[in-house]
Amino acid sequence: MTAWWALLRETTALTLRLARRPAIVLAVLTLAQAGVIAGLGISQRLLVDGGTAGDRDKVLLAVLLGATAYAVSATAGWVSGNLALYVVGRVRGGQNERLQRLISSIPTIGHLEHGPYIDRWNRIFQNSQAIAALPWSTLTTLVATAGLAVTVGLLISVSPVLALLALLGVPLMLAARHANALLRDARDGNTETLRRERRLHDMCVEPEEAKEVMLSDGGVSLSRTADELWDQAAVREARARLTGAAWQAGAWILYAAGFAAALAHVASLIRAGRTTIGAAVLVVSLATQLQSQLRTVLDSLTEVAQAGHAVAHHAWLREYAAGQSRGGGPAPDRGGITLRDVRFRYPGADRDTLRGLDLELPAGRTVAVVGANGAGKSTLIKLLTGVHEPTGGEIRAAGTPLREIAPAAWRGRLSGVYQDFAKLRLLVRETVGVGAVRHIRDRAAVAGAIDRAGAPYADGLDTRLGAAFGGIEPSLGQWQRFALARSLMREGHGELPPLCVVLDEPSAALDPLAEHELFEHFVGQVRAATEAGAVTVLVSHRFTTVRMADLIVVLDDGQVTEQGTHEQLMAAGGTYAELYRLQERAYRDTPVP
Repeated sequence: MTAWWALLRETTALTLRLARRPAIVLAVLTLAQAGVIAGLGISQRLLVDGGTAGDRDKVLLAVLLGATAYAVSATAGWVSGNLALYVVGRVRGGQNERLQRLISSIPTIGHLEHGPYIDRWNRIFQNSQAIAALPWSTLTTLVATAGLAVTVGLLISVSPVLALLALLGVPLMLAARHANALLRDARDGNTETLRRERRLHDMCVEPEEAKEVMLSDGGVSLSRTADELWDQAAVREARARLTGAAWQAGAWILYAAGFAAALAHVASLIRAGRTTIGAAVLVVSLATQLQSQLRTVLDSLTEVAQAGHAVAHHAWLREYAAGQSRGGGPAPDRGGITLRDVRFRYPGADRDTLRGLDLELPAGRTVAVVGANGAGKSTLIKLLTGVHEPTGGEIRAAGTPLREIAPAAWRGRLSGVYQDFAKLRLLVRETVGVGAVRHIRDRAAVAGAIDRAGAPYADGLDTRLGAAFGGIEPSLGQWQRFALARSLMREGHGELPPLCVVLDEPSAALDPLAEHELFEHFVGQVRAATEAGAVTVLVSHRFTTVRMADLIVVLDDGQVTEQGTHEQLMAAGGTYAELYRLQERAYRDTPVP
């Protein structure tokens, strides 16, 4: 309940900040509708009794009260409906922006990789409309409940027995609550299923993946699987809705029976002369509207409950972000990186990916990391760049624990290219300039980084990239050069030189000639970085490239099994030497004896 109140306060504050005046008007109009039903019922009673008795004042009062109630009902309902669309729309946009900022502010990426974490923050986005409308669904519930109380009070004034009609609302409430719980559980259970369905359909339309899907003629199969997942989710939700509807239908049948009994009771009172015809009209009007009021209360509670579905996930995300965020001091000026007994296990995994890693990465040196797929090479890069934190052990930069360095300060001293580099389909100057956002408008700096990387921009810095957006579509190697250019944006311009340069399979997608040309640029970058005291970590499967490193580290099953220079490892005749000879033999025209 505390988390629900916190979410309500936060959403209300955001509403008043983004749309204060419309929100105040909407609140006034919502409150004004509280007495509409009672006003209409009372006016009808006064009109009948006044007309029967020939009391003009009572008739005039009835007309004025009825006209006012009707005007408020018609005008306030129409205006508040449009205002609600505007206010909730603005708040939803602002709320989603804040949520995106919160997600992106987390310095690690576990919440972007681990399925259950993705499902949790996805559910917040799925319920964003209900969350943005939470202040209004709550206010509407309170107003409708107050109106319901007034209606019950007027019914009791005619006969206390009529209060039993209100008690028949309890089964309606319980049935609605049960229906909401069924729907919530179904939607929570469908989160992963629908995420898989969307991913399969995306594979058929995203350019990078669609080519392979078309080549293998797998589109029909993928689409069929996606449709099956959609059907599974649809059936689960439909079953929950139908079961909930059955419970609610039973409750409404019970209410209808009570309503019929109430009308019979009023008729008996009229025959006995214990009430007036006007009172009977009031009872009929209120009893009829009571159903509408109960439905309004239930619908409002449903909206509140829908927002409540996301409360636990919202609280979890805030706690997770708070747990991952940390302060810290500046990064050291220069120095090596030390790993002591470093262990890491991905969320949900049953074993460590890195197991007791001890490693010295000397300042001003190039360290190559090799090993089979799954050995832990890319995981090591993620730990060095701070996007994951060790689950055990410690990483130190120039003697300072990485946890004591502010994440932003550490990221500011990193540079490099990942194997799964981003293809930013923007203007050329933006695609490269985001490597140092402060200099994104510095055309000379962007052009210099592009020149050093050998990236193509013959059509100018304002060339749009991405055929899907009406621009040109670079080749994979050209995209890789743009990624390199981004990493070079941090050189010069008053920026501190990098402490660590990471090159994770930087040429895996290139042919040998393109690889040779690209590594000429890499070597230049490495030389400049090492002269400034940086550690350069190169991950590659190509041993002709690896042999240029000052230190070669062999990983196997998350542990260091060999390390040394190329000559030392070849002389040792271990795994590295065996892999090197195998690859060397593959590049020769004739087998090596």
